[in-house]
Parts: sequence; C-alpha cells; structure tokens
Amino acid sequence: MRRRDDDSESTEEHPQWLLWLTDVLTGKGYDLSSPRSGGRAQLARDTGLSQGIITRLMDGQPVSYETLLSVARGTGIPIAELLIRTGKASADDFSPPGPEIGQIGVSSGKRLTPEEVAEAAGVPEDDRLWFATMVRRIRRDGTGDGGSAAGGAAAEG
Repeated sequence: MRRRDDDSESTEEHPQWLLWLTDVLTGKGYDLSSPRSGGRAQLARDTGLSQGIITRLMDGQPVSYETLLSVARGTGIPIAELLIRTGKASADDFSPPGPEIGQIGVSSGKRLTPEEVAEAAGVPEDDRLWFATMVRRIRRDGTGDGGSAAGGAAAEG
C-alpha cells in the first residue's frame, strides 16, 4: 500500500477529508464545535494520541499512517475509509473480498437471512433448516452472548 503525506487534494482552507472526519466524529458524540469544547480532549483519550497530534489532525495538517490507525482503533472508523479519505491510499489498494478466498461481500447493506448465512458459510444443504432455526432461536431468546454456562456445557456434550 502506498502512503502519501502530501495534502494536495484540496485548495480550500480545510481539506475535504477533514470536513468528512469532523462530521463522522460529531456523529459519534465528539463535540468539535471549538478547540475548548472538550471533544478534542476526549478524542485524545479514546485514541491514546497526544493533544498536539489531535490538534494537527483537526487543523487538517497531514498526519502519519500510525496516527490514522490510532484514530480508527479508538473511534471505530474503518481504517480503509480513513486512509482513502485522507489520500494515504486509494480504493484500489483494498481488494474486495472474493470467492477465491472464501468470503462474500454484502454491498446492499441489508441484513442477511439465516438461510443466506448458512449457504455462504457452506453449511450442508441438509443442515440449513436446522441452522436457520437455531439462529432465529438465539436471536429471539437473546442467548447469543456466549456467556451461558448451560450453553457451554450443552455444547460440550
């Protein structure tokens, strides 16, 4: 993956990626209305970055890959999106998953049905009805957290 530290994508006062990032972070609850609003300090705590690095980031200055990685980890923003938006990578740098590696992509954003998951996961056709029924039961009963000792004992036999 190539890295670029130049900020040539915008001639405006603030680069386009900064406007996007500010919107995303505001949507995640960071108050970035002013440098003294507390949002930058919270972002620094959540990401483990210094106030100075956060200030440079929020001023639209070029930042390192490692900084973006910390932002991604601390905020839940996908690293690929951050890298593409900041110009450190292009969409071509991230190959979409394909059948050659046994993964499927869901670009529609709709939730997969248990039957679709079973098919994609390679569950044998004879077991797909059972699989779908169990997934629906787990969703209904709310026992999908893995914290049930009884479920663990039952699974062990």
